[in-house]
Amino acid sequence: MELDFHYYAVCRLAALAGFSKSDANTIAYASQYVDNSTESEPVRPFEDQYFDTARTAHYNLEGFSWNVQKKIYLPFHFLPQTIRWESPFKFFYITRPATGEKSELASRLVDDALTEKDKRFRLIRLGMALHAVADSFSHFGFSGREHDENNVGAIWFKDNEKWDHRFFETHADLFVPRIGHMEAFKFPDQPWRVWKYEDNNANPIPRNNTEWCLKGADLIYQFLSAARTGRPIDLNRKLDRDFPEDCKTMAALFARPGSLEKRCTRWQDYTGAPQYDKHLWRRRAVKGNVKWDDMSRSDFRSHAIRLTGKKGFETSAWAFFHRAAFRQRALVLGWVN
Repeated sequence: MELDFHYYAVCRLAALAGFSKSDANTIAYASQYVDNSTESEPVRPFEDQYFDTARTAHYNLEGFSWNVQKKIYLPFHFLPQTIRWESPFKFFYITRPATGEKSELASRLVDDALTEKDKRFRLIRLGMALHAVADSFSHFGFSGREHDENNVGAIWFKDNEKWDHRFFETHADLFVPRIGHMEAFKFPDQPWRVWKYEDNNANPIPRNNTEWCLKGADLIYQFLSAARTGRPIDLNRKLDRDFPEDCKTMAALFARPGSLEKRCTRWQDYTGAPQYDKHLWRRRAVKGNVKWDDMSRSDFRSHAIRLTGKKGFETSAWAFFHRAAFRQRALVLGWVN
């Protein structure tokens, strides 16, 4: 999933579930910031004090490292389904679409987030957990580790009811590592895409991304409704039954092709949500230049140590986000170790 789902769709789903506008925005921002948190070095909010940050997004060659795969990809983007040490011979790293079943790791993350006493921390942890839930509906069939299970053979796009074999996309993956859906490029995350690919066993895997987006939206609505009421999740509660017009609008938005920018503009027009700004929570928490995404790790290390905290740093959304990330990472690593 991308910004249009993680932020705008989640924001609307939270509102439909009964959250206030402010709370819905907090949940949605936390959901999306998982894809934007590139900070990984400690900052000094106050003299002689350090605050560690948890990177949840990774784009460079360090992704080849198992340390990155287990700390970033598995806990936040390619969540396995079960606890490894409970049934090691049945465990697999490949992501499967979440179902809401209580024993699944996705459900456990949501349930654990909802035990948080501080409201703001609880909402941020919930949004972060829902990022992993959403990604299970676009990343299924792939894992967060480097492995042949992520091998993609031939790729086809469906165009006017015909399957168009994509020669370039099929062979360009010779230069791409078998981590996550890298060999499928961005196709799993494009909500309008109808396509298919050959998996590592040469099985054709058809994918209608719009349908999977709607299934993900349905489950997230169920999780959010349960979180709002404090009741157990009701898997019989359906978005198309409770809010049929919104469901139709979402389906149309998911199915309409376009650049990410254009898609987000359409979603913003529909939801009325504030335009997403990945620097917002950073600016509210720390003094200094917060546009560090393109810095090398060594440059950011020297930059981060000069950042200081603004008034209210300890209860800022940015600080709570990193505490939430450490918590989610620890839970998932404990489950899959």
